[in-house]
Amino acid sequence: MYAITDCPEGQPQAVRAAAPAAPRAVLVHLQEHRSHLSQDARVTFTVLIAVFMAMAILPALRGQWLVPAYAIGTMALLVGVLEWHSRTQPAAEWLAIEQGRVRWRSLKHDTVEWPLIGTRLIADDSSPARLRLWLTNRERSVEIGACLSLEERSAIAPIITRELAAARRNPASPEETSS
Repeated sequence: MYAITDCPEGQPQAVRAAAPAAPRAVLVHLQEHRSHLSQDARVTFTVLIAVFMAMAILPALRGQWLVPAYAIGTMALLVGVLEWHSRTQPAAEWLAIEQGRVRWRSLKHDTVEWPLIGTRLIADDSSPARLRLWLTNRERSVEIGACLSLEERSAIAPIITRELAAARRNPASPEETSS
């Protein structure tokens, strides 16, 4: 999931560490997509757990106690992992293009700030099943969009490339920057 924001001064995003503060800045927010389980999906999981537990009763009646113990442990682990996943914060990244600077921030990495000149986006699509996006500046690089799906990375790559090119072509004039 991604959102692109033209973020003039005074908008709520301007207080974030990677949010742009310039009048003509662009903020790209990239976040892992996490759908909550619908009520139908919860009912389906409950029915599946009940069916597996019922199937584990037959071996228990024949004295094979490891089968129900394994089934109960597996179901408890599944429920625990689903609960843990729903409580953890989804992976997120922010990319800000402003006033001749590019700033990238992730929840898992330090903030990177580079000059706009010399910064470009490289799409590494050497494998058809995996597209990797690299923001590079001279000999430095950082992978961006790792939290996105393949389709989302394919969609956002030309947008970021276009925004970087537009920012290089139309830098903010000094009077816009001072106001």
